[in-house]
Amino acid sequence: MRSHARPADDLIALLGPLLAAEAAAETSGSGAEPGDLEQAVWLRLLERLRRAGPPADPPLWLRR
Repeated sequence: MRSHARPADDLIALLGPLLAAEAAAETSGSGAEPGDLEQAVWLRLLERLRRAGPPADPPLWLRR
């Protein structure tokens, strides 16, 4: 276990399972790949972290 986890690491641990479930639900039956959607969301989160810091409510941000 890490003693000095970075905020991004905490967000990945928090949001990983939720993102996987949301991506699977969003792409079900559409022919899109859940992994592609997950990758796009992670990129958007990293861009946001650099620009404005972490969202106040990460699960809500992810669902939007």
